[in-house]
Amino acid sequence: ASGAALLSPESIGSIYGASLSPQAVSADSPGWPTSLGGVQLTVQDKTGQSRLAPLAYVSPSQINFEIPAGTAIGSATLLLQNASGTDALGTVRIAAAAPALFSANASGTGVAAATAVKVVLPSPIQSPLPVFTCDQSGSCKAVPIAIGVDTPVYISFYGTGIRGRTSLSNVAVTIGGVSAPVLYAGPQGTYPGLDQVNVGLPLSLQGAGVVDVNLTVDGLSANTVQIAVQ
Repeated sequence: ASGAALLSPESIGSIYGASLSPQAVSADSPGWPTSLGGVQLTVQDKTGQSRLAPLAYVSPSQINFEIPAGTAIGSATLLLQNASGTDALGTVRIAAAAPALFSANASGTGVAAATAVKVVLPSPIQSPLPVFTCDQSGSCKAVPIAIGVDTPVYISFYGTGIRGRTSLSNVAVTIGGVSAPVLYAGPQGTYPGLDQVNVGLPLSLQGAGVVDVNLTVDGLSANTVQIAVQ
């Protein structure tokens, strides 16, 4: 998501290199295993405690994993175990929160990987709205979202490293420079390490076009993504 070498307990990270795994294998269920494709990844925290990391994907050039729950704040060492033996891959900083947002094209930039719902007042019924569309090449663009006085819109942004926040009041989102009310910030609930932030789309953004979305958690800024407002 962010591309920054800062992670938090239960957040998702990626390792890039060569000869990391003999094959490309993805976890086939939301319960990520700690051994995948003949590979294990150990996270040794600053207290010396070692824990196996849940693995989402392994390949010769990339490993996607989750920092184990309980990992101490501070510097942690990553140890890779495969058929060739055990290699120290280096260190990573662990913080209580390390906010990062996913984008639709998986680059950490561009249109947000987000979902939205519209409510037509006074009915409580919610209708889904598209936030982005992607073509077969993987190019993604924002779908303009229409808002009105009687049709409030609520957006869920997806990311990682957010659940360690100190309180909801210390999570802030601005959209096009306008502060948006944050209704929830925490685990998404289905996939390991995946968090979501639910916000109300400010009516003052009507006609704003493509705008930046900025998230801060306990004073730490996530990478910037975009949405479009009609």
